[in-house]
Amino acid sequence: MGKLLKPGSKVVLLDNHYVEGSSSPIAEQDSEGNTYQTRVLTDGSTHRVLKNFPSEAELKASIVGLGESGTFTRWSYYWAFEYVATKP
Repeated sequence: MGKLLKPGSKVVLLDNHYVEGSSSPIAEQDSEGNTYQTRVLTDGSTHRVLKNFPSEAELKASIVGLGESGTFTRWSYYWAFEYVATKP
């Protein structure tokens, strides 16, 4: 995605964070640290879903060389991370 952004573009990411008792439980974790949840659809089918919960530090590290001014906001159930793209 970084290659498609013009320098100065504002990027905003928004997702939920893990809340015990509210979020679907983590079903498993792989050797690379990815976490998975099991989700059941209304038709009864079960699916393994990749669902990671990045920390503020991980998000800030992910924009090194791509963006600046990373700002993390956390609410009760959600988080937002915004930054300004610096390289196409």
